[in-house]
Amino acid sequence: MAKNLLSGIMEKSREERPSFSTKELINKIESGYLVGRDRRFVTKKSFSPSTIVYGKGKCPRFWYYAFEGAEWDDDINPYSAANMKSGIHGHERLQDAMLKSGVMLEDEVKVINQDPPIYGFADGIIDVEGERLVCEIKTMRSESFEYRKQNNSAPSYHLEQLIIYMKVLKFAKGLLIYESKNSHELHVIEVEVDDKYINWVDYAFDWMRDVRASWEKQELPEKPYRSNSKVCKQCPVKETCFADVKGDVKIPRLDPLEK
Repeated sequence: MAKNLLSGIMEKSREERPSFSTKELINKIESGYLVGRDRRFVTKKSFSPSTIVYGKGKCPRFWYYAFEGAEWDDDINPYSAANMKSGIHGHERLQDAMLKSGVMLEDEVKVINQDPPIYGFADGIIDVEGERLVCEIKTMRSESFEYRKQNNSAPSYHLEQLIIYMKVLKFAKGLLIYESKNSHELHVIEVEVDDKYINWVDYAFDWMRDVRASWEKQELPEKPYRSNSKVCKQCPVKETCFADVKGDVKIPRLDPLEK
């Protein structure tokens, strides 16, 4: 009797309810990652180490508009947004473990410089056998993690970010701490100041001074990239940049650290 009643309810339910689209549901869920990322007006007051070492951050024209203020349109999809949130959560989890273990002395360390103006946060200051080192945490998929582990090497932009922190905070050594998002396995790469790093970071600071000076003089840098480049396509101020004049001064893009 109960079985027949349940069967009848299920048959009736199938007839009355509309067809269900799993794709629409997925799209709806993914849209939640993009809430708060609408087009907006943004003005920057300083260079950010995490931005300057990658993509648009190496473009002097991007920083001119960032300092001047411009409409900001993040070219980001739900997957990228989810990946960023996952990275943030991974950082917080690792920082918590390091603090509880007594290895980390301080987390979210302010990195502030006046000339050129720099503002950011290093992931932490840690103690290794009585030696204090600044550290940066990076989470990544297993394929990238295994490559870093097997070759014990870091990409240039990770090194660039860390040595900017090292220069401002006056550390001779730093650590890049890598975590596999799949297994949560860790790998650590030690970075020690040498002539190559000093030369690059001094060059980068001079470049930032030149870029900042161009904005203060209201001299718009020329475009160092082609408009169809990947850097331009992903730039949040591309519409303002493309619509503007050619430029008043030539400042090359920031060259990467040669490994």
